[in-house]
Amino acid sequence: MPCLLESWHLSESEIYAWLLKQSGDPELSFDLLQETFLKALKQKKQFCDIQNQKAWLYKVAKNLLIDVKRKSQKELVVPSFEVNHLDEQEEPPVVDSLAQCLPKALAKLTSSDREIITRCDLHGISQQSFAEASNLSLVATKSRIQRARRKLKVILQRDCYVRFDEQQRVCCFYRET
Repeated sequence: MPCLLESWHLSESEIYAWLLKQSGDPELSFDLLQETFLKALKQKKQFCDIQNQKAWLYKVAKNLLIDVKRKSQKELVVPSFEVNHLDEQEEPPVVDSLAQCLPKALAKLTSSDREIITRCDLHGISQQSFAEASNLSLVATKSRIQRARRKLKVILQRDCYVRFDEQQRVCCFYRET
């Protein structure tokens, strides 16, 4: 089943890291990871029909972890954003992995592009406020931020190995090895 092996190869390390973060136990995390793989194997060819295989694997891993925690009578504390991304239609937020690359990518922008992205996108300043503070029209500000975002996207794709899905959301992030 090449679809299982490919999906597993792309998901295994992320699922293990998530399990380790939630449990704090490397051995338990590894056991749950293996059990997740076995459950996927039991699906046989049906696994290939699953629309979002990575989300399915995360959901299985999460349920296995919850079962273990319930058996041991310990309370499982899972941050809400972690649970939400396990929805069948969504994958874990890959963008979280980009923390090391974003500053390097921003540094490659011109100072005006870096400033508008930093202030509006990272610090949450409204485009209207930025326009007023910079003596620009709102239309010019919107234009400028769109150009800066396009440039940043190119840098992220080229230097950080980021890929985007059909909705232009980050879907894949490849680290240099």
